[in-house]
Amino acid sequence: MASTDGPTRKSVMGWGNRGWVEIIELILEVCEKGALKTHIMYRCNLNSKQIEQYLHFLHGHNLIDMAKNLQSSSRPVYITTTVGKKYIEAYKLLESVFEEKID
Repeated sequence: MASTDGPTRKSVMGWGNRGWVEIIELILEVCEKGALKTHIMYRCNLNSKQIEQYLHFLHGHNLIDMAKNLQSSSRPVYITTTVGKKYIEAYKLLESVFEEKID
């Protein structure tokens, strides 16, 4: 059903357009090992306004944290928190339920 290769993957239901729940899960996956804002933006196929809104929302809900970048003091690295990892787990569980029903 839904392949997990890249930001253009199909939605959980198999439809082409991604919803905000899926976009959040993808951002959290990208940030698991730490990522710069521009890397998140390109990997998730979002524009600068969208990424700002998502990062603000995720940080406000304790799903991501910002850490200092060792290479550059002005550009923070975004890292998925424990709460964010729980979101990913819950999303994967929900995704598997839909895959079972469609197959």
